Amino acid sequence: MRPRASRPDALQSVTVLEALAALAAQHGDAGVPFKDLQAATRSRLNYHALTDALNALVNEGAVRRVTEKLARLAITDAGRKRRNEYRS
Repeated sequence: MRPRASRPDALQSVTVLEALAALAAQHGDAGVPFKDLQAATRSRLNYHALTDALNALVNEGAVRRVTEKLARLAITDAGRKRRNEYRS
């Protein structure tokens, strides 16, 4: 078993941004619950990869925490821009 990478790769970040953007329409300004994000990315990312990528995106300002307790997350304009850069 390989040790966990300390930094998420670009594919993990894009996966999280894509899932957040898709779920944002359903949840609106209230933010996407972490459990919904986890369920949406389960087939592509394990829990550790998801949390590592998510924490990196929050630190970079691409994702913001709407609430801490019962974590809800929202993609920011910087996150949308970054996602669009990956698409092109």
